[in-house]
Amino acid sequence: MSLPPAFKKQLEGLVRVLPAPEKEVDALYVFTEDTFKVWVDSVFEAKGGFDPTNRSHRMVKEALYGAATTLEIDSAARISLPEHDRKKAHLDREVTVVGGDDRLVIWDRETYAARQAETEDILADFFD
Repeated sequence: MSLPPAFKKQLEGLVRVLPAPEKEVDALYVFTEDTFKVWVDSVFEAKGGFDPTNRSHRMVKEALYGAATTLEIDSAARISLPEHDRKKAHLDREVTVVGGDDRLVIWDRETYAARQAETEDILADFFD
């Protein structure tokens, strides 16, 4: 997959690709190495911080790191998304790449369009 030109300068070298762990999100997250670690830490901060003596905390952290694939961006600013990640996120040929605060999100184009329709209603209610 070719990265959009707007993101090529921001991403270089290695990235971490993670199937979105949220049940309602069928997408892939793309992080830099640094932002992935910060994101994982923030997941635990929301739960009061990582407790290495807590078995479920250790399991979640291991699962996140285990599910994240480290990929190299080639000289043409492309990454080769693993088939198992594409299947998990229901990605076929047509995708939409969206930039977020700390990551790119890769969606199936139709899934993203449906989500955008829902988001418009939520935005209208939020600012009403």
